[in-house]
Amino acid sequence: NVIQRLTYRTMGDKKDIDTTKLRDAVWYYVHSLCGIYYDHVDYSVIQELLPEGFRNYIFHATCSPELLRADFFNNWNAKRGFTYSEKVHFCLIIMEARFQAEYCFALRSIH
Repeated sequence: NVIQRLTYRTMGDKKDIDTTKLRDAVWYYVHSLCGIYYDHVDYSVIQELLPEGFRNYIFHATCSPELLRADFFNNWNAKRGFTYSEKVHFCLIIMEARFQAEYCFALRSIH
């Protein structure tokens, strides 16, 4: 997945950071919200990497995006200090992961 692999290797004002685990945690958390689980994923890591406010945002963006408000977007990065472009990138990961989950269910239903 191209969106998931995109990175500037930054996190807020920190440079040369490997955010692979964080991006993967977002991806697999979205899939878990859609009912897709993987044997190779340690879901306890997701709880460690994604603070409650961030998980809350991911939940709403995945399950009820029509209810999102600007304060959801603005408040979930308090401890991490994500830049606006990083937050947008996470939104793209969330939407792409949701799309993939829905696509898998659609393919399964026609098979």
